[in-house]
Amino acid sequence: MTRTQLVVFTRSTLRLLGICTAVLVVAFMSGCRNTTIPNGELERSTDFVATPATFVGSQECSTCHMQETQLWSSSHHDLAMQAANSDTVLANFDETTFTHFGVTSAFSKRNGEYFVRTEGQDGTLEQYPIAYTFGVDPLQQYLIEFPGGRVQALSIAWDSRPGDAGGQRWFHLYPDERITYDDPLHWTNHYQNWNFMCSECHSTNVDKNFIFDEDRYETTWSEIDVSCEACHGPASNHVAWAEAAAVTSEVNTDTSKGLTFGLKNAPAAWIIDIDTGLATRTPPREKRTEIETCARCHSR
Repeated sequence: MTRTQLVVFTRSTLRLLGICTAVLVVAFMSGCRNTTIPNGELERSTDFVATPATFVGSQECSTCHMQETQLWSSSHHDLAMQAANSDTVLANFDETTFTHFGVTSAFSKRNGEYFVRTEGQDGTLEQYPIAYTFGVDPLQQYLIEFPGGRVQALSIAWDSRPGDAGGQRWFHLYPDERITYDDPLHWTNHYQNWNFMCSECHSTNVDKNFIFDEDRYETTWSEIDVSCEACHGPASNHVAWAEAAAVTSEVNTDTSKGLTFGLKNAPAAWIIDIDTGLATRTPPREKRTEIETCARCHSR
């Protein structure tokens, strides 16, 4: 809803809402009045109430899943977002420049920090420190912190491909357009805002937390990159399941293993239909967990 949008209720709408509310209250009270709980039943029922899962961090996961952690480490998910330093920055900041539609941006580094001097919010050249790197291959972008908790994605990126493949150079994400400072696509404006546009898919357990009345963000995350729980969900119940299984001789019948999202599918094969030439899954897929988990970020 924008600042100028209002929700208007007519008298007939309010009258209908009042009738519906009264009916629901009567139905609820009638159900409660006739319900009894046998002795001990309430206490036993709490055994089936799942504790809300919380995030525990990839370090906790690595204690059991060492091979998976090794495969994840240095993957695109692991390197999706990092603090900017000599180990993470791929671009050439050795007093290099890049000119786009008459605007020359300069890149430099001092005392272990990285800077860009480029067109700012009012159209004049300003110098900004680089706070984070964004991605690794085939390009790397750079994020800059602004007042009000905002983080903005610079529109000039580094082509991280090998030089003989056309990489190792600065380039603009809008090569054929002059994006002026008052354009929503300008790197200092809304559509290049990390909090709003990017954060959810590049970090884990992101809470954008926009404070409307103060026009600012207090965005938080549990891990800066795309870690285990970004896809598998908060893992505290899974950890509790594993710890319980390790100290008891009883067979654990919890097939969910405490996982928030179970991504493992039943064994299947793909068979080519002779008439259509298309592959068909046998047996047919019964759930869409992978699609709902991955396509949320990878279908854009």
